[in-house]
Amino acid sequence: MFHLIKKTKKIVIVIIIIFVLFPLKKSYAQGFSWSGMIELSFRDRIEKGKAGDYETKTEQKTFQQRYFLNLSGPIFDPRIAIFSIGTTFTHTWDELNNADSNTKDYGYNIATTFFPQRFFPLTLYTNRFESDTDSSIFASRKTTTTGYGLRWSLMLRSLPTIRLLMEQTETVSDDLQQKKDEVKKEASLELNKVTSASVFFARYRYENLLDKIGNSTSDMHGVDMNYGSQLTRILHLRTFGSYDTTTTTTTSSRGDKDNINAGIGFYFHPTVYLDLTTDYNFYYTDDESYSAGVLRGTTSTRHLSSTTLYFHPDPRFDTRLGYYYSKSISSTDVDNHQINLNILGRPIVGLNLMGDAAYLENRSTSETNILSSSSQNYGAGYSYTLPYKNLTFNSSYRFDYGLVDVEPGEDGFNTTHTAGAGIAYNLSIALITTDYQFLSRRESRADADDRDEHRYKLGLASYYIRGLAAIANFEYDHLLQRKNNEPWTENELIIFESRLDYNIWRGLFFSGGYSLYNYSNPASNDTETLYTEGRIVFFPISNLFATVKIREEWIRYSLNPTKNILLGEARLDYRIRKLLLSAEYSYSLETQGAMETTKNMAFFKVTRVF
Repeated sequence: MFHLIKKTKKIVIVIIIIFVLFPLKKSYAQGFSWSGMIELSFRDRIEKGKAGDYETKTEQKTFQQRYFLNLSGPIFDPRIAIFSIGTTFTHTWDELNNADSNTKDYGYNIATTFFPQRFFPLTLYTNRFESDTDSSIFASRKTTTTGYGLRWSLMLRSLPTIRLLMEQTETVSDDLQQKKDEVKKEASLELNKVTSASVFFARYRYENLLDKIGNSTSDMHGVDMNYGSQLTRILHLRTFGSYDTTTTTTTSSRGDKDNINAGIGFYFHPTVYLDLTTDYNFYYTDDESYSAGVLRGTTSTRHLSSTTLYFHPDPRFDTRLGYYYSKSISSTDVDNHQINLNILGRPIVGLNLMGDAAYLENRSTSETNILSSSSQNYGAGYSYTLPYKNLTFNSSYRFDYGLVDVEPGEDGFNTTHTAGAGIAYNLSIALITTDYQFLSRRESRADADDRDEHRYKLGLASYYIRGLAAIANFEYDHLLQRKNNEPWTENELIIFESRLDYNIWRGLFFSGGYSLYNYSNPASNDTETLYTEGRIVFFPISNLFATVKIREEWIRYSLNPTKNILLGEARLDYRIRKLLLSAEYSYSLETQGAMETTKNMAFFKVTRVF
């Protein structure tokens, strides 16, 4: 109790300091700006379950109050210094089945910036936040975080912009499951220079973490660099590099970890119809640990490179050729090579001709095993869209052929045909769509499936006519599947969805819908759903918004008992200048077989901003 009073006094002192500044002379006080918020909310949720003679009940009540206040302004003269003081307080009381818990989160932050309008502004700041939790079912928990630091910038036109950051954060927690008493120190120094032809960025990072409970210390030093430049009118360069080393020590062990990342890339644009991009990235990690007189270490290296040639001599013709390579070296070495070729032509409006080819080679080598595989894929196709008055026709076709070579394993090939066609008819009252999709795939390998799939779709979407609108969709899927020369397995799926919306009068709406999912496989769960819904949105008086919704659903399953859901919701929002009052109530009743579940929820909130 004494500690709580002491911490409450600290918050009160900060608030008093803020308000003491207001009685100053008018000319000085006009430079201040302040903001704040008060929010009170209450939620009551009751859930009851019943299955035969067995009944359950869960009741949860939550009350929360939140306060925020911030003041900022100049110190004598805004050219000399400006300050910002803020404080927050949140209290959450929660009761769950007669088990209480109280959580208080509070703290403050203070910042002062000297010479904010000059080229060398300096900001000093400090903050402290605490969280106390008391509960009737577990031990009390308290977490305190205190931090302070500085930010300094030097901005001169002739020199790179310099930014310095230094910060220390201390966290203490007496949670029995995760106790914490650690001090974290961070620092960084940045250099940034931007010109019309180049961008340069460099940064030094330092981090020290002291864990007093685990008796461990971690030190990290890092350097980052990025540079981009337009070497000539047609040649651009970009590079990056980073290095960091981390040392972790405890009373009985020591660990060192080094990371190196570097990369370089070129963008070559000799003509308006030719682009060449190439990149190379390198990653290196060295991890060593020393414990109980034993030294253990792992090293991993990764190389990534890519080259892409983009050729577009005509707006109707595009070609892209790319080569990608990656190599990982560790306990298992992995090499990947990939070549892609993509061609797209648009000879006339609405017609797209496409073709592509790809080659992929993968090799994995370890001390005991060597695995390699390669694949080739070739494809070609077209898509065509033709609008004619209120009609739009579309069609497409694509053929793919692939070769697979696996060692050790089974080689093989595959072919795939994909086709589609559809019509959209736009009437003045509705949009009617039809679509057909076909896929046929054949595999020569024993572990892959052959499949034929047909999909038919029919859709109707009407526009609002005198407040009435309707949507209906029908889909039929037919799938044939087999492995090797086994008999075909047939599966069918019928989907039907419909919805009706009727705006009876102004904000009064009525909706209804029906959906069906019917499977030919007896192991699948067929579903049939029917629902009705009524909702009203109205403004009884100025600044008052209200909405009410009632919905009922009937769901029939082929493998489960029928489910019935009744939902009711009501919401009210009333604004008086900067005061907002909100209230919400919801009710649901769900029955399925012998099970019945009832949920009630009431919520109130008052918010006042300043």
